[in-house]
Amino acid sequence: MAVSSWLRGVAVILAVIAAGAIFQLLFGSSGDAAGASRPAASRDLLLRLHDLPPGYLNYAGPREGDDAEEPLCSRLTMPADTPAELASVVRRFRPGGCLATYARLYEVPGIAPTAPIVGTGAMRLGSGDGAAAVWDVVPTMLGRLAGDRAPRRVAEQTPKIGDQTELLHAPIPPFPLNYFGKKASYLVWRSGTTVATVVAVTDSYATSDRIVADLAPRQQEHILEPTTYTKAERYDGEVGLDDPAIPFPVYWLGREFRPGGKLPPNRLFDSYYQGKPHPEETRGIEEGPGAPLEIGYFNIRLQTWTADTWHVFARSRAGRAITSWKCTKTRTVTLPEGTATIFGGYEKDFARCPQGAPQAFTAWVDIGGVKVVVNPPFAANFIETRNPYGTFAGIEAIVRALKVRPKPLY
Repeated sequence: MAVSSWLRGVAVILAVIAAGAIFQLLFGSSGDAAGASRPAASRDLLLRLHDLPPGYLNYAGPREGDDAEEPLCSRLTMPADTPAELASVVRRFRPGGCLATYARLYEVPGIAPTAPIVGTGAMRLGSGDGAAAVWDVVPTMLGRLAGDRAPRRVAEQTPKIGDQTELLHAPIPPFPLNYFGKKASYLVWRSGTTVATVVAVTDSYATSDRIVADLAPRQQEHILEPTTYTKAERYDGEVGLDDPAIPFPVYWLGREFRPGGKLPPNRLFDSYYQGKPHPEETRGIEEGPGAPLEIGYFNIRLQTWTADTWHVFARSRAGRAITSWKCTKTRTVTLPEGTATIFGGYEKDFARCPQGAPQAFTAWVDIGGVKVVVNPPFAANFIETRNPYGTFAGIEAIVRALKVRPKPLY
């Protein structure tokens, strides 16, 4: 099941807000933690992207470079409204930990239903007394996320993880997680001096319970045998290209595009399939149409259009920008599987052509039964004129490097 770019955008934004809200409510701002050592060791105890079923994106925190999300790590602080029992633990033990949030982009047929949002958290305490004290206030901590309404304990059929385990239900997940479902299940456990949790939000407690029960043992493996949670493990740039709903060949430049010469390397950082194209927006802030498949590198955007959807782009103001303008120059490139037309123009449709070389470039590639647009204009009134690939030679290097990505195996 694919989601539209709009829904994906909302999911991404809300997941980031959710992670930030959890961070602020439980840990305070980074300024609150000034002078205290960051409990980064807890990062290595978290549930990881590869522990989840296919289709999840990593939305834990701010980008680190262009290829990984950094989990949120800090110590607990005491805002003015901190409940007394929680404040006492914070003053005595100064506990800290890390959080990560994963957002589902799609589901894979044949795999049990998954949660739109999965969260993971871990606190490595310095002593058994500290872990025991934190364990006693876990419901209060989680209740801080939902207006100080502590989730209720579920006694029956609680899976045993570590030394102590509790299953908690929250009928009203914290904003904005309630956009993804109304039933939040928290599986919380203490393992030695570590307190950890996994949360899943769906529309059914039965489903959420099953998911957290399945994921918690995977996180416990990291607690028992910690290893560094690397950038490579957090990388999710190819997740969108593995969507089983994609019905046509996927042309890309690989995870790393290194054309050589004076052209810089580029790394894939984002991809998603939305099926139906997103129409052009011409009211207010203009935005060009969204393609069935979008692939983003640092300096390169690739849009893949089908024969049935091509008119959405070709007839749009953004699609006609540069390509139909008076001063635009073109160059045709013959490829093993098709042809490409490279367009070199300027920032607008001048009545009198500038004397300088073209500054704005795009390409239309007919290949493998689809049309790939290289660096389409963001909008008819937003033309990029500064790009290290912004020459005929730079765009030609891109179109010649396009290749079919092997279909994923699940």
